[in-house]
Amino acid sequence: MKKSKLWIAVLVGAMLLLPNMALAAPQCFSLFSGVYIQFDKLITTTSTAQNGRVWGALASCDNLSSWPIVGSSHNSKANGLVFAFRSFTVDANSCGAVDFIGTLSGTPLSGPFELWNQRTNFGSSGTMTEVTPCPIPPTKHEPPAGVDPLGNNAR
Repeated sequence: MKKSKLWIAVLVGAMLLLPNMALAAPQCFSLFSGVYIQFDKLITTTSTAQNGRVWGALASCDNLSSWPIVGSSHNSKANGLVFAFRSFTVDANSCGAVDFIGTLSGTPLSGPFELWNQRTNFGSSGTMTEVTPCPIPPTKHEPPAGVDPLGNNAR
């Protein structure tokens, strides 16, 4: 009787602890050559919003080298893992928020995606592929001389 209670306690503890441990692990993907996305948690966890950053071989947007992303994902019986997220680039003349949507499957996760930037009237497509280990995101970017940390011109 004691052994069965011990096993039940171990199983319940594992079920409670393992999902939380998985949530803490970042998950990274390559979009184009030299362009990376890092989600703060596994995108297969679909109960909460997905947050992270995009960086890499991208055109500088108002002197910034990385941008936050927010999105969601869900498991579809017809399409596999469906994801959608927005890259929050600054609202400058040549920039704008970029919307992504796609599907992923397999090991490592990969699949097609499409992107659209309303401000620049630009769209494209590609293949998103999981990469491990996660590349190191750029360090905090220092604003140009005469600009405050929020990007405003100093007066």
